[in-house]
This record gives sequence, structure tokens and C-alpha cells, in this order.
Amino acid sequence: MEQELEIPLTGGRITQGVVRVGDTVRRPVGPHSPFVHRLLRHLEDVGSDAAPRLLGTDAKGREILSFQHGEAPTDFRARDWSSAQITAAAQLLRRLHDATAGSPIAGGQETVCHNDFSPLNVAFVDGLPVSAFDFDQAAPGPRTRDLAYAAWLWLLGADIDVHLDRQLALLHTFLDAYGLPDEDRRGFGGRIAARVEDERDFHARAGRVGGPGSWLHLEIAWLQEHADTIDRALDQQLTG
Repeated sequence: MEQELEIPLTGGRITQGVVRVGDTVRRPVGPHSPFVHRLLRHLEDVGSDAAPRLLGTDAKGREILSFQHGEAPTDFRARDWSSAQITAAAQLLRRLHDATAGSPIAGGQETVCHNDFSPLNVAFVDGLPVSAFDFDQAAPGPRTRDLAYAAWLWLLGADIDVHLDRQLALLHTFLDAYGLPDEDRRGFGGRIAARVEDERDFHARAGRVGGPGSWLHLEIAWLQEHADTIDRALDQQLTG
């Protein structure tokens, strides 16, 4: 029997050994896999089209997922996203959150957070985000935790190749498209910085983050410096 061709998928930053085989994706399993599998089955059960389908495991013990057609960017930090792209991204994240909110898999929390809702983990079709993948860090939590991290990944930071005013305008678009209530927007700049600090600590424990002066440290310093500016911009929208 002829062995199917395995095509490495190199977009991810953490999980190694991910390959495409035909119209499926094969990924190594790990301690996170039982929860991720429960999550993907739940999303399928509720009819969500925002994530891949879990199809079982292969002879090598890897999980088999349906392949999500589309493209994922590689130069996303240099992108000036359009309002349509940011609106679609926010609506995609909202669909994911709504699909698990109040369900047993949320474990008493508000929803299940993706926890790495980056453009690298989203399939784009005709230029717009349509579905998410790589749920390895998914866990129950509050919506604002996921929104804060996604806002940084998509829109904010020292190395974003657009002016701060443009970043803030798109942040308005992102939160509006998601439908975040006004009361949850207050102090959002500080919440973003704190969320990225948590991520730095998570990766530091796994030996994936350098010391002071590394990219993630510089990004956190930028977010801390601009937290008040972000908050003032959001407050002006609420009172304007």
C-alpha cells in the first residue's frame, strides 16, 4: 500500500511535527489533547463551523483533524489589516466563545478561551478570517482574557508596522464587532499588558522566552507604556 505524502505545516510557533496528509492534518498528542478533543467534539455537536473536525487518531498515534482550506499569514505583524478583516476576526472569536459559553466544557467559567487567537492560527479565505485552529492552549476562562490577548496579537505592539492611531482605530472596530459591553472596556489597556505578561511567564516556565531585551519583554514594556493611551482612546469612544 502506497504511503500518503506528508507535507509539513510550519506556521505554528509551539507545536512541532504537524503535517498535512491529503485533506487531513496530523498533529502530535500531548497532555492537552483530552481537553482539546472534548472541545472539538463539542463544537461539532453544536454545529460550529469555526474549528476543524476531530476525525480520530492514525497509526502513529497522532490526532487526525479535517484540513481547513485557506491561507494563514506569515508576516502578520507588518500587516495593516482592513476593517473588514478585523471585523471578521472579532466575529469569528465571538462565535467560538458563544459556542462554549454556559456549557459543561466551560467548567463554570464564562466560556472556553482559545488563548492563542493569532492570525497565524486562523484560516483566511478571500482575504477574510473564516475559521480557527491550533487549540492546544484552549482552557476555560473569561471572554475578556481572550479578547485582550487577541487584541495584542492582531493590532497592538512596538513592532506593528502601522501608526498608533491606526492601531487604536482598529481596536475600536475589533471590540465593536465582537460586541464587548462598555463596562468591560474600561481599563482594557492594562488588561492587555497583564495578559501578555501572563503569557511571557507561561513560556518562560517552558524555556521558550529569553531574558530582558527579548522581543516579548520589549512588547510588554510597550504595552505598559501605552496602556493609559489605549484606555483614553476607548473612554473617548464611550463618551464621544
